[in-house]
Amino acid sequence: MQKINRFWQSANLFLAPVLLVVLIYYKDSMPFYQFLLWLHLPLLMFHEIEEYVLSPLSFKEFFNLKTPFGSKTDPNYPLDEGYVFQVNIMIAWPMVILGAILANFAPWVGFSMIIFELTINNFMHTIIFQPKKPVYNPGLITNSLLLLPLGTVTFLKALDFFQWYDWALSVAVGVVIVGLLGYKTTSRVSKSEKGSGNHAK
Repeated sequence: MQKINRFWQSANLFLAPVLLVVLIYYKDSMPFYQFLLWLHLPLLMFHEIEEYVLSPLSFKEFFNLKTPFGSKTDPNYPLDEGYVFQVNIMIAWPMVILGAILANFAPWVGFSMIIFELTINNFMHTIIFQPKKPVYNPGLITNSLLLLPLGTVTFLKALDFFQWYDWALSVAVGVVIVGLLGYKTTSRVSKSEKGSGNHAK
C-alpha cells in the first residue's frame, strides 16, 4: 500500500499542472460553476503534494506524532497507508470528479466537497493543528492559498442559483462524509488510547 500511495502522490506532480492548464484552456466551454468544481481536482492534488511529497514530515506522520489525536509514538497509527488511500483516492477524488460531471444537473454533489474544504479541512489546518504559537503543518499553505479561496468563490457563485434543497442535500452529503471519516478516525484513536497494541500496518 505504501508503494501505491507513493505512486499516486508523486504522479500528482505531473497530473496537477497538466490538468490545471487543460481546465484553463477549456474554461470558456463550460459554465463557471462547473469550471470551479473541476478546478477543485488539481487544487486538491496540489494540496496532497504539499501534504505527502514536499513536506519533510508527511500529513500522516504529523497527525500521528504531533497532534492530540495521534499515538505520539507510532508514525503509522492511528492513520496508516490504507487510511490515506481510502480518504484521498476512494472518497475525495471520486466525489470531486462526480460533482464536476453532475454540476449542471445536481450541483449539490460537488458542493458537498466544497463544504468539507470550507469547514473541516480548513478548521483542521488553521486552528486545530495550531498550538499557542502557530507552526507549520503539512497542507497549511495550499489549504490557505488555494482551497480556501476556491471554496469561497464557489460558495459565492452558488448563492446566485442554489435552491433550498441544493443547500440541504449538499450539507447532508457533507455531513455523511465527515461523519464516516470522523467515526473511522476516532475509533482508531480510541483503540490507541486504550493501548490495544493492535496497530494497523
